[in-house]
Amino acid sequence: MAIKGAGLCMVVGVSRHRTPRRRLFQRRRDDLIERSFRPCPACSTDVHVFADVCRHCGGELELRAS
Repeated sequence: MAIKGAGLCMVVGVSRHRTPRRRLFQRRRDDLIERSFRPCPACSTDVHVFADVCRHCGGELELRAS
């Protein structure tokens, strides 16, 4: 494709390969949810990090300091 005007000739190349588009507001994987749970030592069910009792088996959980 050529653009001409007032003594100016510019050739514009058209690429056959499209560059992949990145979404502007693409959601990233949130590891906060993964960090909010830990396995119960008695039954291996996921429990919240601040829980002191497992909802599944009723076992006592030890709060860990991070």
